Amino acid sequence: MASAKNTTSNYSTATSTSNSANTNWRAGVLNNYTLMPKNLTQYNAFRGVTDFTQIGQFDQFERGYSFLAVISMPKFIDVLAAQDEEVAKMCFSFKHMLEYEFRGLSGLPDITAQQNNITDGINEMQYVSRVTYDTSITVTMPYYEKKGSLISKFSEYYLTGIKDPKSQAKTYHGAIRAGLIEPGLENEVFTLLYYVTDNTMLSLERAVLLANCQLTQATTSNLDGSREDIGANVPYDISFTGFPIMGTMVDKAAKALLQDITGVKVAPSKVGSPAERYQDQKAQGTYIGTESLGNHTKPVYTAYLDSADYLYGIMDESLTAANVANPVLTNAIANSTSDVESDNTAYNNLKEWRQQGNDARTLISQENPF
Repeated sequence: MASAKNTTSNYSTATSTSNSANTNWRAGVLNNYTLMPKNLTQYNAFRGVTDFTQIGQFDQFERGYSFLAVISMPKFIDVLAAQDEEVAKMCFSFKHMLEYEFRGLSGLPDITAQQNNITDGINEMQYVSRVTYDTSITVTMPYYEKKGSLISKFSEYYLTGIKDPKSQAKTYHGAIRAGLIEPGLENEVFTLLYYVTDNTMLSLERAVLLANCQLTQATTSNLDGSREDIGANVPYDISFTGFPIMGTMVDKAAKALLQDITGVKVAPSKVGSPAERYQDQKAQGTYIGTESLGNHTKPVYTAYLDSADYLYGIMDESLTAANVANPVLTNAIANSTSDVESDNTAYNNLKEWRQQGNDARTLISQENPF
């Protein structure tokens, strides 16, 4: 027994030393871009008396904290958006809605094991012979249809551009005939990045790159209705087929995009102290630049996660001209004084960041009027 105990001890020591010196032992699922599993070996958990005073052992994975990034739109859509402002507005609005109104996704594949059998004619056992996951998937995301039928119109525009439903000809709505783009599958696909965070929305749990995505249908049943339906909104499930990719490089890309959304750079999981872990913090709600589709651009902001000091549009004096702000509120805030310097600083920073975005939005609308 003494020898066995010594062997176990040596193995643990060797494993610890090896892992600290060479992270190549880690598979793609273990990397410094996502949260590492917590060490639970220090707790007694449910064996015998449960020590509920050590509540840290029960930190749970919480579902529902996720984002979607549209990495690229179909190239033929980009070409068409550059030719017509109304097309650009529809396409840009669809992309914006996918990202900013994202509420969740379903349809990701599980990694599954397949078994072979070994039998002596009487007894039988199984062993794992193959490990796979489905690479031809359909993911579904819930949205609500908009006034003007944004989702159904874009979906129809996209699908009928790939193939005319009556002739089955690939037309790209005239872009091929005009010599603006060559036909090809590479011009017809979206690239999406789906990533799940912890409940701070700052640290990454896992990410999935969805390549070669295509819409599966343009729903017209949203036009069905009766008097009993008057006033009802219309849920719309958007479905894409796609090729899922997971791994270290996907997590690395997702982490960078998450930093753009939150404005907080999260250091690798191996960093211990909070001061080291969260670096280069930008203010939430900061204007960080623009993105483009065709010849059109729009401002991009970091996400605001703390509602305690959020400057809603109704209180933002820079939006008075747009009839969004309430003058009573804006005047009260602007004329108020505070004994706490941090309150004044936070308010002035909020005004500055919001004004940067408004200035950018004004410039963009002048250059690219929709």
